[in-house]
Amino acid sequence: MTVLTYIQALNQAFIEEMRRDDRVVMWGEDLVSMNGLYGHTAGIFDEFGGDRIRDTPICEQAITGMAIGAALKGLRPIGVFMNAGFSLAAFDGLFLKIGCMHRGLPIVMQATNRRSPGGHGPRHVPRGALHALARLEDRHAIDPVRREGADEDRHPRQRPGHVSRPLGGHVLRLLGRQPVHALPGRDDHVWRQQQEVPDEEYLIPFGQADIKREGSDLTLVTFSFMVHHALAAANALAKEGISVEVVDLRTIVPLDVATMARSAARTRRVLIVHEAMKRGGVAGEIAFRLQEDFPDTVAALKLPIQRLAAMNLPLAGRLDWNLTPSADSIAARAREMVRA
Repeated sequence: MTVLTYIQALNQAFIEEMRRDDRVVMWGEDLVSMNGLYGHTAGIFDEFGGDRIRDTPICEQAITGMAIGAALKGLRPIGVFMNAGFSLAAFDGLFLKIGCMHRGLPIVMQATNRRSPGGHGPRHVPRGALHALARLEDRHAIDPVRREGADEDRHPRQRPGHVSRPLGGHVLRLLGRQPVHALPGRDDHVWRQQQEVPDEEYLIPFGQADIKREGSDLTLVTFSFMVHHALAAANALAKEGISVEVVDLRTIVPLDVATMARSAARTRRVLIVHEAMKRGGVAGEIAFRLQEDFPDTVAALKLPIQRLAAMNLPLAGRLDWNLTPSADSIAARAREMVRA
């Protein structure tokens, strides 16, 4: 086992895939000149040269258009937006072109969910970008945050639907192995976190949620950086005798409703947490899918499904920390539900 940061794991996966398949190419903002945001593309230009990785202007529309054209010609492009908030500038390409006109192309678009304090302005606060893009069909919306379990099914027929290097979770084994559109989210809060990663290649079931912490009193469904807040809340509540099960969705499209339903059947309480605004957020889709697919489970709950999300207020970089759920606010809502 090797201890890697999220950045190192992402960088290693990029390099491994580019060595494995010379059709994999990358472009985006400052990938060469700055080695990418926080250094996640370090060494790639030195090994593969300018034909495989290139800097682009600050133009998300162009990055998306290049990815579409390259995929149509047989390449496996990775387009990188520096900030997920800017992805909406390329909504025509992402939604109409990739999502509707050219379904099935092997394209990966990546962006970082930046929430750094200091007043970057609303354009740097991408709450809800992934939620909006999750409306596309035939495209995977991925926003995982933690190292996954080690019980992956290695059956070769399942390899195309898997991803590897689990510290990033979303990293890029799917590129040459399945026609897919992927929009992985990366949260800048986790870049420097370290975890053990097996030295050998291994694969994670794609589209399968992961139970990060078992519990019996309440099912807490979340994803991305909120997983860390959820686990902190669950650990705090355990000291009060409240047992919380934390379900990390790992992907939004596809959505693993079955894992959530099995957990909900055990705990009979469900709280859904995400960072985007409550209005129009993916929590509504999650709750309704549970109701549609597992009505008996929902009918047996001790109280209605609840959600905790960002306030329905204008985006503001300096205020964003106070608008989104925290470990304390998650714990408070869970405590209220269990004691109701």
